[in-house]
Amino acid sequence: MTSTETTHPNTAPFLSLEAVRKTYPGVVALDRFSMEVRPGEVIGLVGENGAGKSTLMKILGGVTRPDSGTITVDGIAHDGLTVEQSIGSGIAFVHQELNLFENLDVAANIFFGREPLRAGPLRLVDRARLREMVAPLLKRVGANFSADAPVASLSLAQQQMVEIAKALSIRARLVILDEPTSSLPMAETEKLLDVIKGLKAQGISVIFISHRLHEIERVADRVVVLRDGTLAGTLAKERINHDEMVRLMIGRMLKEREKAGEAARA
Repeated sequence: MTSTETTHPNTAPFLSLEAVRKTYPGVVALDRFSMEVRPGEVIGLVGENGAGKSTLMKILGGVTRPDSGTITVDGIAHDGLTVEQSIGSGIAFVHQELNLFENLDVAANIFFGREPLRAGPLRLVDRARLREMVAPLLKRVGANFSADAPVASLSLAQQQMVEIAKALSIRARLVILDEPTSSLPMAETEKLLDVIKGLKAQGISVIFISHRLHEIERVADRVVVLRDGTLAGTLAKERINHDEMVRLMIGRMLKEREKAGEAARA
C-alpha cells in the first residue's frame, strides 16, 4: 500500500489483487498490478487508452486469466477467476454498451433467465411475484419508473439503472461501471452519480472508470491510476484533484507536457 492510499480501519478488503501480470505477444498489458477493494468504497480507476483498464476488468470478470499473480476473495487465494467464480464473488459489470433487451420490460430484463414460475404444467412466468421482486431493487437505485416500463421507453441513464438493479439482483458486492456517463447529458449524469452514492451508502463497492476526471473527483474515495500496464499510484480522497490524476496518468504535470509540445513545434 502506498502512503497516499486511503485506509478504512473498520473494514477489511474482501477482494485483493497481488502482483497480477498479463502479457500478449509483444505487449505487457498488466505488470505486477496490485489493489484492494473494501466494502462500501468508491474507487475511481483512471488511465489513458491502452493503460490496462480493459485487461484488468476482463481478469476481474473471469474472461481473461492472468499469467501470474493472486486474486484473493474473502480470504481465499486464486490464481485466476472463472466467469462463474466472478459472479459468485459478487462482482458485477455495467458496460458502456448496455446488455438489455429493448423489446422486454424492466422486470423481464432484470430477472431474464431467472424468472419465478407459477405452479402448474405450463410453468408460466409469475408476473405478480416478478414485480414484487423487482420493486425493492428499483427503489434501491432511485428509479422513477416501474417494473412494467418497456426498456425501449427509458433514457440511457434509466437503462443504466436497470443494469445496476440487475447487478443487485445477483447480490453484487462490487459494481464496476465502465464509462457510464460518456454519452449522458448533464442532468442524466447527476442522476447516475447519485446512484453511485446510494450504492456506497448500502455498503456496495464501486469501481468507477471514467475519462471525466471532475466526476471522479466528486464521488471517489480513492483513485487508482494505471499507466502502461503498471500501477502509477493511488490518491487518497483529500489528494484527488484533476492535476494530480493527470500527473500520474502521463508521468508529469499537464503544464510541463504542454510546454514540451510547444517547444517541439517551435
